[in-house]
Amino acid sequence: MEAPYIQSRQNEQVKNLVKLRERKHRDRQSRFLIEGLREIGHALAAGFEVNQCYFCPEFFPEGGAHAAFIEDRLKSAPWPIVRLSTEAFEKASHREGPDGIIAVATQQNNTLTDLKLRQPALLLILEGIEKPGNLGAILRSADGAGVDAVILVDCVLDLYNPNAVRSSQGLLFALPIVSTGREALSQWLTEQAISCLATTPETDCLHWDVDYGGSLALLMGSESGGLSPFWLKRSEHKIRIPMAGQADSLNVAAAAAVCLYEAKRQRSTQ
Repeated sequence: MEAPYIQSRQNEQVKNLVKLRERKHRDRQSRFLIEGLREIGHALAAGFEVNQCYFCPEFFPEGGAHAAFIEDRLKSAPWPIVRLSTEAFEKASHREGPDGIIAVATQQNNTLTDLKLRQPALLLILEGIEKPGNLGAILRSADGAGVDAVILVDCVLDLYNPNAVRSSQGLLFALPIVSTGREALSQWLTEQAISCLATTPETDCLHWDVDYGGSLALLMGSESGGLSPFWLKRSEHKIRIPMAGQADSLNVAAAAAVCLYEAKRQRSTQ
């Protein structure tokens, strides 16, 4: 089976791929871009609904995996597979050094009631995170540390920003992620008997001196403002990461990794 071919950079489908880089168009269509074979694989494994796939073999890296993926999808995928010219793909791609595959998928809007938690649960709550690149890096650490779910509270960033997808290396799809407000989240945490551990420089307790056992939510705030007073008051424990140099804090993605892996270390020995 041969895929339809689009040569012109001015084709309406190519123009729409460019539009989907912007949040207003993603929200309007309830769709988003996934660029890269690895990222698309994670999305499919997580059950995301792919609507269409575009490819350009001139950009495929050596090894044959990309060509095999497209060949298999041409035979079996229920969604259209379209080949783009190099010029059209260069316009559609958002990456430096693209690997020749872009998909369009439907957004998922999870809620707190959708979460199915293990016991004891380990959650990561992010308040006010603003940069998609930071979010993506945090999600990679969360996945590696065995977090059950990531909850975004009062965050203005768009989960489906192409930079978040790219920086997470597709692991954005591997974790349940919920966006919610603080009042609803606070009530839900109480109902689920999940204790809160807040990160803040305003404490003497170091991150390795607290017990990470039981059902626990680790709270991280934005780099600019940290956690709000609401969550600092709401949390049963507060921790900080010791700093030996002149810097007074770590990048939020690095700080999340440090604390999450201390949680993983403790919980693996319990």
